[in-house]
Formats: sequence, structure tokens, C-alpha cells
Amino acid sequence: MTAKGGKAGLRLWIVLLAILAFPLPKSYAQNLSGIINSLDGFFRSVGITDLYKYAKNRDSTFYVSPPGDFDIRLSMNLAGSIMHTRGSESGTNNKFRSHISSESVVSSSVTVGYKGVALGYTFNPFSDSKSKDDRRFNVTLYGNLLGLDFSYYNIKSFSGYSRLGDEKYTIPFGEPNMKLFLLNGFVIFNHKRYSFPAGVGQSNIQKRSSGSLIGGISYSRNKTNVASVGFGEPSIKIDSKVLSIGAGYGYNYVPRENALISFMFLPKFVVYDSSFVDVDHYDIKQTFKRPELTYSANFAAVRWFGPIYVAFTALADAYSSHHTSSGFHLLQIQWQLHAHLGVNF
Repeated sequence: MTAKGGKAGLRLWIVLLAILAFPLPKSYAQNLSGIINSLDGFFRSVGITDLYKYAKNRDSTFYVSPPGDFDIRLSMNLAGSIMHTRGSESGTNNKFRSHISSESVVSSSVTVGYKGVALGYTFNPFSDSKSKDDRRFNVTLYGNLLGLDFSYYNIKSFSGYSRLGDEKYTIPFGEPNMKLFLLNGFVIFNHKRYSFPAGVGQSNIQKRSSGSLIGGISYSRNKTNVASVGFGEPSIKIDSKVLSIGAGYGYNYVPRENALISFMFLPKFVVYDSSFVDVDHYDIKQTFKRPELTYSANFAAVRWFGPIYVAFTALADAYSSHHTSSGFHLLQIQWQLHAHLGVNF
């Protein structure tokens, strides 16, 4: 958050608090009460409050909330991106291949939470000229029954190589640019005994080993441009929109009290794909083989020492597709590593 954005947000909160603190006339208060009651009646009629109660239901012999309401956490983060393509040009049948990878971005973050709802600020004490223009934005909402994570990446720190026919070319640093929007949703079927947030967010403490079938849905939008950097060198443009649905499995293993090893793997079948690829100004219309898959995976190790905990988490999202006629193949991976030190009170 920029200083300007932070000041604007602070002013907004001050205005809202002033409005709430100002005594309302009785007639307005009655109207406001009526609106709240109407909304409550609407939520009850569509079953939202029942779903909330169902989602909060759990077996406390398997997992519990941390001892305190407040949580402060310091994290060290490492993240990167990889994209690999191969196939043939539509007009010339020349084989092409490319591989680009981003700089591994190191950052630190401080997170303050209250009853599972957290707000964090990320900074980069090790920034350099190579990766300073990269932008990575993540929001995660993990509950007992449902989970949601949203990511936006604007990455310019790629470098790699491309090959067209028998010629191989170096893709210099900063030439490729990827803009990626990614939205993942999760449904935890055995949410009464298995806590998904216990591993990835440390907002619960798993007391006994348990696993669960996990349903998932994902949507991604990827716009990648690798411009031609010299005479005869190929350019590559990718514009894809992908929707996928699938199911996987997660398991929390508790080897001893207040210790946890957690993993989850979730493959999803692509049910909608609208993709466009341009290689050296030759268009390739995408008609994909089935199955076409996306993947979500994570691993976590957590240890609680009273109110203090340490954790390591690894997360990855991947997308793999194949083109029927040209043999076009695209593999894209986003990965993150995190080390956490937190205190709950």
C-alpha cells in the first residue's frame, strides 16, 4: 500500500467512525433497524445463516482455535514463475520452443490478525534493480468449509531462451511480460474433522490426524508477450482464459502434540478454454486435447510452542495444455515458499 493510499484509507475509516459515533435521530434509527431486520430475514430465507452455522460446526477433539483472539506474524517469502512452450508455426511448420523464468523474489511481511481475519503489509528489504518492477498481489480467505484465494501477477523480470527451427535465441532479462489473474475456490467435505487453514494459514490447531476430499474451481487469465529482440528472432504472444473444475485430497498428519505436517493436491479438468497464440506473427487457434488440466498443491509444517508458532509453507499453481494439430504445449507454474514466526494472544 502506498503512503497516499494509506492516508486515503485512514481518512475513510475516520469518516466512517465519525458517522457511526454520531447519534442518529430516533426515526432514522428505527429505519436503520428495519433495514437490518429485513436483511437478516432475507439471509435466513436463502439459508445463508444456516450455511454459516453448518460451516462453523466442528469436532473439537480433532481441531480447535488458537488460545487467543489476536495474532501477529512475521514472514519471509520467496516466489517465482516459470513458463514453457513448444509447437509448430501454422504457416511454415517450423518447430518452436521457448522457456522463460522470473527472478526469485524475496520479501518480508508483517501480518496482524483478529479471530482469523488478518491484514498484512509486505516489503522487500533485498530489492534490486532486476525484480523491483514485479508486482504480486494475493488475498486469501480460508474457512472451515469454504476457501478462496485471489492472485494478480505483473511480472517483468523474466529471461530465458527461444528456439525457432534450428536457430536458438537468448531472451534477455526484462523483455517478456506476464500479466496473470488467478482465482481459486475450495470446498472441504470433511470440514468437521479436517482443518484446511491449520496448515496454510495457522488459524486453527489440528489435534488429531485427519483428511478430506476437496472440491475446487479455478479461473485464470494470462496475457504474456515475448517481443522479438532482433532481426529474424521470433516473437510470442499468449492470451488465454481458462475455467477448470476438479477434486483432490488433503491430509493433516499430527505426529505429536502441537505439531503438524499437512499436504493437499488438487487436479482440475479444464471445462472452458479460450486461448490465442501468435508465434512470429503466425496465429495458432487453440483446439486442445483432453484432458487439459490445472493443478493446485500445498505443503506445510507447523509447530506450536504455547502461544508461539513456527511454520513453513509451500504453494504452487500450474496449468498444462496441448494443441491437437500443431503439437503446441504450454506449461505454466507459479510457486511460493514462506517461513513464518508468529505469536497468538
